[in-house]
Amino acid sequence: MSGAPPGGVPLYMRLAEQIIQDAQRLGGDASGLRRIPAERVLAASMGVNRQTLRRALEHLRARGLMHTDRSGTYTYTGHSAPARPVAGRRSPPLFPAGGTFPGLAVRSRARLSYESVPPPVEALLGLSPERPTLVHRHGLTLLCGETVQEAVSYFSPTALAHVPRLGRRVRRVRGRAAQSEPDLRHLYLWMAESGLRPVRRDRVRVDRAGCKRMWLAVRQFVHDQFDRPLEVTDLRIDPRRGELDYTFVRPS
Repeated sequence: MSGAPPGGVPLYMRLAEQIIQDAQRLGGDASGLRRIPAERVLAASMGVNRQTLRRALEHLRARGLMHTDRSGTYTYTGHSAPARPVAGRRSPPLFPAGGTFPGLAVRSRARLSYESVPPPVEALLGLSPERPTLVHRHGLTLLCGETVQEAVSYFSPTALAHVPRLGRRVRRVRGRAAQSEPDLRHLYLWMAESGLRPVRRDRVRVDRAGCKRMWLAVRQFVHDQFDRPLEVTDLRIDPRRGELDYTFVRPS
C-alpha cells in the first residue's frame, strides 16, 4: 500500500477498510462470514508488515467486524463498512451491543455457561428461583491487560425454547465446564430467523468502583413483539476509553 496516508487517515485504518471491502466483494458463506488468509499471507498480498496488519485486525475486532477462534479469523461480510453503507439494507446489530473505542487496539474474551442467576435477574426473565439458564460473559481489554468493557448476558426460558441455536448451546454446556470463546455475534439475526422481533431498551447510570475509577453502567432489556423477556445484559464501559452510541430505528 502507499506511504503517506491521504487526509491524515492512518495506514492501519485504510488497511482495515480494504479488508472489509475485499470480503464484501468476494462474499461469504450462508451465515455471512468469510475466512481471511493467515497473517503472513495477507500481509504479503497487501504489501504491509505484520505489525501494521495486526493493528488493522484489532481495529476491526473493536468495531465488531472481525472474529478469531480456533478455526481461523473471519470477517462479517453482511455488515457494511462504515464509510460505504449498502443502500436499502440494514444488518441486525451484533451481540453483545457495547461501546466503541476509537484508536485503541482491544482484545476480546468470552465465556458461555449454564448456571443460576441473581434473584433480581430471575424476576426480570421469568425464571423460577435458582433455576439455571444460559449465561454469556464478554470482556474487552487493552493490549496492556486493562479492562475497558465487561458484559454479562442472561437468557430467558422463552429465548432458549424458541431460538434453536441457543437451545443447542445449552445442551453443549449443561453439566459441563464453561465454553471459552463462544460465537454469539449473530444472536439477533437468529432470533429474527425464529420469528421473534427483538426490541431493546436500556437503563444507564454511573457506577463508582472504589474512590478512583468510574464506570458507565448499562442494563439492557431485550423483549419480543409480545413483550416476553428474551435477554438481560449488564454492561460496564470505561468512559475514559470508550463511547456508547445509540441508533434509533422507527419500526416498520
